[in-house]
Amino acid sequence: MTGDLAPVTSIKFTVITILPELIEPALTAGVVGRAKQAGTIAVACISPRDFTHDKHRTVDDSPYGGGPGMVMKPEPLIAAIAKAGPGHRILLSPGGAPLTQARVQALAAKDHLVLVCGRYEGVDQRVIDAAIDEEISLGDYVLSGGELGALVIIDAVSRLIPGVLGDQTSADDESFSAGLIEYPQYTRPLELDGRAVPAVLAGGNHAAIAMWRRQQAMQRTAARRPDLWRSFRQTKADLESFPPLASRTHLALVHHPVVDRTGKVITTALTNFDIHDLARSSMTYGLAALHLITPVTSQRDKAEHIARLWMGDDQGEHRARALQLVRTAESIETVLAAITAEYGQAPRVVATSAKASSFPGAERRIPAEMVAEGALDPAPMLVLLGSGWGLADALIPSVSRVLTPIEGATDWNHLSVRSAGAVLLDRLFGRVS
Repeated sequence: MTGDLAPVTSIKFTVITILPELIEPALTAGVVGRAKQAGTIAVACISPRDFTHDKHRTVDDSPYGGGPGMVMKPEPLIAAIAKAGPGHRILLSPGGAPLTQARVQALAAKDHLVLVCGRYEGVDQRVIDAAIDEEISLGDYVLSGGELGALVIIDAVSRLIPGVLGDQTSADDESFSAGLIEYPQYTRPLELDGRAVPAVLAGGNHAAIAMWRRQQAMQRTAARRPDLWRSFRQTKADLESFPPLASRTHLALVHHPVVDRTGKVITTALTNFDIHDLARSSMTYGLAALHLITPVTSQRDKAEHIARLWMGDDQGEHRARALQLVRTAESIETVLAAITAEYGQAPRVVATSAKASSFPGAERRIPAEMVAEGALDPAPMLVLLGSGWGLADALIPSVSRVLTPIEGATDWNHLSVRSAGAVLLDRLFGRVS
């Protein structure tokens, strides 16, 4: 549950609709139908047509300002909502906030929900201003009216009312209850057309089963719902069995092979600012290491000297910790070999570029997709940043993924490498508030 909210022991739903015949037949079967029969939930319908005063029982009119379609008149709707009595009043609307399991849990703490079903092109805004507490949407699509949305809310909320489900723990273990998609389920037979039930589920070890289900739920969420995964917070136990991607991600600033503005392959010089700022970004987002790649020995010596200076400065404790992440290497291949030896498997190599045409043979990923993909695999990840005018893509065959370019409000996207690195790391690993 969210916060201190707990479901009530019974709940009333009042549906404001001009089509009650869409609501009533849908509530005669299944767990909701049984709950209605048992009196755990109560559902009533009120039609705005009962509050009209013309022989046609008109509930709609043409919109002020012109435009297609009709708008629901305010007086009948407001009167119907008032007839429902005190309750939490919800308008089912494409413009509402998306319905989530967290919101369903909060609604299950109310004893009376008034569900207002719009029709036509919508309802008069004054109804919303005067008689609606919140607007809810089922998703980014348009239906003929709010009745299906009302039925969804009735079903989702009812399941959380004690006694509606045979086993109340079923609701606690379902998709989205913990911010995750539910793990895969299996039943008899043990094998079907060559596909067997995972051995762990048939082994009887309940701790192992619980861990397997948790990992499957996390993997499914990362793969199918990157948006949910980005806001999900792993527990301490999760982190022990399923290390976060950031902690096994290595960032590399490549000084060779890179290109100049003419496309010629060159070796660029290290700068003090790049070392400091990228190390601090790496520390902020919990990365494993920052690699500075250059074949020039004196440049590697310079980087190590700068890092040692800061690590030995008591006044710069935070920067000293960040500079401890700095490693130098003569080539990308050297870094790949070192990471492979450290983790026992080769890293997934991800390139970055300001040009959409770079690395034509690599698969494109937006940051959320890259995080989701990496979360499914315990392998480490190496993210390459190019200095100069970018990575010489033809000379880096190990790249299998490339992040889509950073795009701002203009066509100008020539960020400094340290600025681009900070933006990318925030998009990959920044917390959602």
